[in-house]
Amino acid sequence: MLFTPAAPLRTVQYVPGHNRWHPDIPAVAEVIAGGSVRLNCQGADVLCGPIGVVGAEPGDLIMIEILGLGRLDGCFAGAGHPGILGCAPSHAMLRNAGNDPSGALLGRIAPASADHERVAARAEPVRASCRKLPPRSQILLPVHVPGARISAGDLHFPDEGGCRTQDGWLDLRVHLTKRGMERFRVSEPVLMPITTSSLDATVAGLTVEVA
Repeated sequence: MLFTPAAPLRTVQYVPGHNRWHPDIPAVAEVIAGGSVRLNCQGADVLCGPIGVVGAEPGDLIMIEILGLGRLDGCFAGAGHPGILGCAPSHAMLRNAGNDPSGALLGRIAPASADHERVAARAEPVRASCRKLPPRSQILLPVHVPGARISAGDLHFPDEGGCRTQDGWLDLRVHLTKRGMERFRVSEPVLMPITTSSLDATVAGLTVEVA
């Protein structure tokens, strides 16, 4: 389920999540560069999205700001963070065909359909992570497919001295730099120091380090 924070609640869309990475999983919504979106995420290993970024093309660079997050039950979120945040891979990035399609959730691709069987055979499983991405974090993500197709999930929250996955919401702002992979020589996701909300200022200040 996702909606933009500024939109009235009647525009909330209920959409199925996905637990595989594949470029053919269709976007469930779009966001413009500089815009924000809220994702309501389910438990572990099921991602919310993909969210298409208007105008994004392979070779571009996305910067995502984590604006905030919280638990759906309204309890104190503490030092919560998403465990998974990324863009769809290209076909060339997928490994060999023959993956087990059982249990594959592919968003709006209907189970038992020909498309589901085809996509699931090459889709990469979502692997849980616990990389802490607290509010105000900024992440650079290379774009490999038209629209970028951002997905996130696996939200972690403190629980009795530990950390466990729970349902929650995540607010993101998306920035886009055309030909950013070539211009700044970024080919892998980069976690930025917490500095500014301006993509150009942030990247310009780290060009030497990223190169």
